[in-house]
Amino acid sequence: MVQHLVPAEVMSRWLGAESGFRGILIGTAIGGSMPGGPAVCLPMAAGLLRVGASVGTMVAFITSWSLWAFARLPLEIGIMGWKFTIIRLACTFFFPPIAGLIANLFFSRTSVI
Repeated sequence: MVQHLVPAEVMSRWLGAESGFRGILIGTAIGGSMPGGPAVCLPMAAGLLRVGASVGTMVAFITSWSLWAFARLPLEIGIMGWKFTIIRLACTFFFPPIAGLIANLFFSRTSVI
């Protein structure tokens, strides 16, 4: 559905290959704040790839969604405690942008979908 709602020019400017590191940071922020499970986020990432998002941006999106998942933080804090949650977030903070940069470096010319 994203393919029909967002114009391709806007998508490529903000999330495409020419967006560079800014696109990776946007994908990271959106992925970390996405609620829902794989049935929601993976089709969304596939739709964004079809519309023109770069591979690195979507790798950062999926990585931050799986590592950060801000929607589950209240549950994690309640069960594990706030100290553990802060330590876990601090240890995984840099992984999504680094994964996006690696994906752009090695796979930017690869057609994935």
